[in-house]
Amino acid sequence: MPCDECRELTSHAFRSMDDLVHAARLAAEETERGALSRIAAEPLSQSEQAALDSSLASGALPGTIRYRFRCNVCGDRFTLHADTRTGAGGWTRDGVE
Repeated sequence: MPCDECRELTSHAFRSMDDLVHAARLAAEETERGALSRIAAEPLSQSEQAALDSSLASGALPGTIRYRFRCNVCGDRFTLHADTRTGAGGWTRDGVE
């Protein structure tokens, strides 16, 4: 059951690139505030990390993003996923740990 910290973070699909940007900013603010923690992805191999670093250094953005978060109070999990070219994607409440 959602707690006071995360009850406003409801699942929804993005309608535009602005929705994606807003969701990313909100996730960053809630993480900075301490309500959410980012769930680390599986570590990349050395060659995968080098390829990613090289790509980002050249100014290229990934075609898709997926970030996972956890509420620090109730443990509910969330996923922010999107296509960075179109903004299609969404914010999903995944449930309790």
